[in-house]
Amino acid sequence: MTLIKSISGIRGTIGGATGNNLTPLDIVKFTAAYATFIKNSLQVKKPVIVVGRDARISGEMVHRIVTGGPSWGGWAAT
Repeated sequence: MTLIKSISGIRGTIGGATGNNLTPLDIVKFTAAYATFIKNSLQVKKPVIVVGRDARISGEMVHRIVTGGPSWGGWAAT
């Protein structure tokens, strides 16, 4: 499945080439862009981002990447 980017989010198959499928690098890029958007929009010192996930095998990996990324910049992601 090709990486699909739309107003409602992103969707793709885990693995493969960056930009064509959903790779860890793609997840980090989208997470960083979203976190930056929230930080600039809310103008608060430490925003909290709530992250949900599904039960797929890849869900744990995606969750760890997403919740690990914002914490590098002083974010609280749960």
